[in-house]
Amino acid sequence: MQNSSKLILPPCCHAMRGCRFLALAALACGLAWSGCGCRPRQPVELSDLISRLADHDFISRLDVPDTQFTASTDPAGGNNDFNNYLRPGPPGWWVLADLKGPGYVSRFWFTGGEPPHRIRLFFDNEKTPRIDAAVGEFCGGMDPFRPPLAAYENCCYYNYVPLTYRKRLVIMAEAGATKEGGWPRLFYQINAAPLPPDRTVASFSLPLAPPALAALEKVAAQWRQPEGVAAAAGRPLTETSAKAQAEPGKACRLPAVAGPAVLRELRITPDFAALPDAAARERLLRDVALRIYWDGLPEPSVLAPLGDFGGSVWQRARYQSLFFGMTNNTWSCRFPMPFAASAELELDNQSAFPLAARVQWFVETMAAPDPARGYFHAIWNKSGQDDVGRPHVVLETQGRGRFGGCLVGAVSFDNSFWLLEGDEFMWRDGELQPFWRGTGLEDYFTGGWYYQNVLVRPLHGLLYKTFFRTVQYRVHLPDAVNFQKSFRMIFERGPDHASHGVFESLAWYYLDRPQPAGKTLPPPPERQPPDDVMDKVTVMTKLLNFERFGDYAAACEYIDGFLARNEGFPFTAVLRARQAAYLERLEGAAAAKPALAGLLAEPEDSPAHHQARMLLDYFDQPAGALLGFNANMAARVFLDGAVVLEALPAEKLAVKALELPPGRHVLAVQCRFQNYPDWMQLYLKMHPGAVYTTPDWRHAVNPAGAWWTPDYDDRQWAKVGGTGCKGPPEEPYVWMEPNAFVDIQSQAIALRPSAPWPSKAGFVVYRRVFQVGADAVAVE
Repeated sequence: MQNSSKLILPPCCHAMRGCRFLALAALACGLAWSGCGCRPRQPVELSDLISRLADHDFISRLDVPDTQFTASTDPAGGNNDFNNYLRPGPPGWWVLADLKGPGYVSRFWFTGGEPPHRIRLFFDNEKTPRIDAAVGEFCGGMDPFRPPLAAYENCCYYNYVPLTYRKRLVIMAEAGATKEGGWPRLFYQINAAPLPPDRTVASFSLPLAPPALAALEKVAAQWRQPEGVAAAAGRPLTETSAKAQAEPGKACRLPAVAGPAVLRELRITPDFAALPDAAARERLLRDVALRIYWDGLPEPSVLAPLGDFGGSVWQRARYQSLFFGMTNNTWSCRFPMPFAASAELELDNQSAFPLAARVQWFVETMAAPDPARGYFHAIWNKSGQDDVGRPHVVLETQGRGRFGGCLVGAVSFDNSFWLLEGDEFMWRDGELQPFWRGTGLEDYFTGGWYYQNVLVRPLHGLLYKTFFRTVQYRVHLPDAVNFQKSFRMIFERGPDHASHGVFESLAWYYLDRPQPAGKTLPPPPERQPPDDVMDKVTVMTKLLNFERFGDYAAACEYIDGFLARNEGFPFTAVLRARQAAYLERLEGAAAAKPALAGLLAEPEDSPAHHQARMLLDYFDQPAGALLGFNANMAARVFLDGAVVLEALPAEKLAVKALELPPGRHVLAVQCRFQNYPDWMQLYLKMHPGAVYTTPDWRHAVNPAGAWWTPDYDDRQWAKVGGTGCKGPPEEPYVWMEPNAFVDIQSQAIALRPSAPWPSKAGFVVYRRVFQVGADAVAVE
């Protein structure tokens, strides 16, 4: 039998096919790779790309693939950043992106379509898509695209699972409306990273190979519980601790840390208890300037207000992202900070009170500097109402480096969120045209439609939302933004820079050598947060923000500060009752009872007296329950077939005390027709657990039969789906009357029908069946 194998030559040797000395040519190009310039292409593993999603070091590397940005940006330069696609596809489809390999998609973001809206991914010129799925499946609803790496939340879809392609990747979506004002309005953003010519990668395929699946599970676990670098990485670190003390108007510079080394984590714990009141504690966030100096440079490379550097803008925010956050009163920064010779930290106390703080450095010693790693830089910037007509500059710098992301506070004085319609632009290396232009501020921060509610994720988050103020962040860990000579990033001040508002930002970036941050901070009075003209009417919205983070201590502190600056507030006693309810969540019912009992001295017909009595009775009754309900339409609640509660005006929470024995129960809510916004929200609080509205409640429009009875079969009803409504309240309504019932309005998700109501005389019904046990509550 003849050997049928063939000798395959590299492409650069095709011209040698006629060479008599074929074996010699193969040796020259296949073994020595000399003479013809060939090199073996090194494979990039999907498992390695996945692991980068939790690799703190990767953000500091300057030798990584750059990101290419594709989006539905208005080609005319206006605000119609939707339904703009690369080219038509087959009938009924649009081509969103056509990417040449080798490379990988590092971030997929999409909004406008409903969860069933389909997308298709074609790899390597294949005629049949390898992935053909509803966007709701591709972003959180199917393996391996599951939360927290892929999800549908805050009014948008996203997917961070790397999608590798060897030759080509074509991404299509079902066509949306093409007429102005049509629906759906499809918005998308796709970040892709081409690999260098000497690398190759296998195209993404399902099911995932065991190494990739293991990497995905590990990253998901780290994303769910971001920890300190020392605990997560297991590195041998040296901890240096120092006490920083500075009188008003003085600075305290800590002893230098010698290099070469990497500062893995920086923790700062101010002595907030030493400050006289809540106002002084909040002013500290901006009155103290943080400076970090690298390698003896006389000017700081990091220059920011202390609070913003720790991720707390305007008020302390206790949360943890992958790179920064706050636990108790300790801020942590986990951006890796390599340096060659020395690192020095300075706290400049520009407040009216003495500063005391504990500072901890967690340092990894290196044998020699790594030239592939950059020096960490950070700069704070602010622009105000006087800048109408001009954009807000997030960062403008010179040199070779990498943009790491930003934290942005935005305040509109136009009584609308129109300020968030401004797009982000990025330029680099002297180019006249931006290489990056987005589709809206909240889109850049992985949100949509002016957001839903606050949330924290490893690489993006919405830390604060009221009317009309937001704080948000994004870290460019998988989607590296590199530059060789210069970089500039801005946000439009709304379309045409016409919005009246204030931007405040902190940019994180890396440079191949330490440089001065390039500007000085304005004086402390100019650094303070913009006046909140809606402070009194948004107090409940702010408290719900804290509750969604589980930060009951901050909610208590906020009430103290709010009442101090709003003397005579008509709901003062109610807020004190709510403060006691927060104490119950922190320390138990026994700690809350004295304060609640004291409020019984209020008039018997007052809300504070009534609500304090309801809470005290609930604490003392093992079978007790509290049913909270509000809606912005005529609505009523049925429990086990009986009407138990009707909606009050939308700004008021209706609450009823109940006794609920163990066993099977059913909740049903009937809502009459209401034009948009049309929402309802319910929370049943019991000692073993709670039942509250979520998008997986079943609902039907004008249902037949005895739908209010416990034995009614609702299995054919559709689930509401989606992410729920904003708030409440939802604009144009901004006021919510204060009450004492914690968690009810922050944990329950407001719902509206997922399909249009067929008749203005109709109604919609929502149902949930559940079982109450001795120690737990289970929903069916």
